Amino acid sequence: MNNLLSVDVEDWYHANALDIPISQWGTYESRVVGNTKRIIELFEKYEVKATFFVLGCVAEQHPGLIKEIVSHGHEVASHGRYHQLVYTLTEEQFREDVRKSKAILEDITGKQVSLYRAPSWSIKLDQLNRLTILQEEGYLGDSSLQPFWTPLSGNNKSPMEPFYPIVNGERLSLLEIPPTVINVAGLRLPFAGGFYLRFFPSFLVKQAMRLVNLQRKGLVYIHPWEFDVNMPRVEKSALVKFIHYNNIASTETKLEKMLQNFHFGPMNVCLEKTDYHSVRL
Repeated sequence: MNNLLSVDVEDWYHANALDIPISQWGTYESRVVGNTKRIIELFEKYEVKATFFVLGCVAEQHPGLIKEIVSHGHEVASHGRYHQLVYTLTEEQFREDVRKSKAILEDITGKQVSLYRAPSWSIKLDQLNRLTILQEEGYLGDSSLQPFWTPLSGNNKSPMEPFYPIVNGERLSLLEIPPTVINVAGLRLPFAGGFYLRFFPSFLVKQAMRLVNLQRKGLVYIHPWEFDVNMPRVEKSALVKFIHYNNIASTETKLEKMLQNFHFGPMNVCLEKTDYHSVRL
C-alpha cells in the first residue's frame, strides 16, 4: 500500500505557535532553502515522491527552490500565502489568499496546483464555506480538517478517511484528505507528522502505521524547520518551546525509518479515485 507523503514548505519563523508578526519576518534569517533541499535529497535516496505544500511568500522569495522541487518529480501544492490561520481571515481575505498563492505557484512551475492545506489545519467546522471557496477557485482537493482536537484547530467529528464534504446541502467535488490518526479505545491519536512524529518513539510510530494500513492509507507530514537543529531560538512560553523544539534532532532519523519500512507517494493519487463517501459535517 502506498501511503501519502507531504511537506509543508515554510520557514521556522512562519510557525503559528511562535506568533511572530509578518512585519518582523524580514529581520530573521531564512533557512528554508537548505532544509528543504535536505528533504529532497532524502527522498531521492529512497526514490520516493511527495506533495510539497508551499507558502506563496516562500515561492516569491525562492522561486528556484520551487523549480527544484518540480524538477525532482514532486507535486507542488498551496499552503496559502503568509501562513495565516484561516479562522482569522474574512471570506474575502481567504479567497484572495488561496487565489494569489495558487497563481504564484502555477506561474513558477507551469503546472496546475490542485491541492491546498491550511496553515495549522485551521479550517474549522463552522467555516466549511471555505471549502466551497477552494472549489470555486479551482482546487480539486484539500487537506485542512484535522480529525482530532488541538488548541489551534481540529475536531473529533471530522472523518478519518478521505471524503467529499456536503456544505450547505451541496456535495462538493473537492476531496478532503485528512491527516492520519489511530483510534485507540475510542480516542483519536495523531502520530504521523509534525510534533507527534517527533514526540513518539519510532517503534510506536511504525506499529501505529501498520495498524492504520490494515484499513487505509496513512498520511505523513513534515516541515523543513523540523530538520534544523541549529535553527534560531526565540523566547516563548515553556509549552510553545516544547511543542516547537522538542526532539528536533530525531526528525530526520524517524522519517528515514518510515521511508525504509513503508511505501509512499504524492497526495494527487487520491484524486484519481472518485468512489469516496460524501459526508455532512
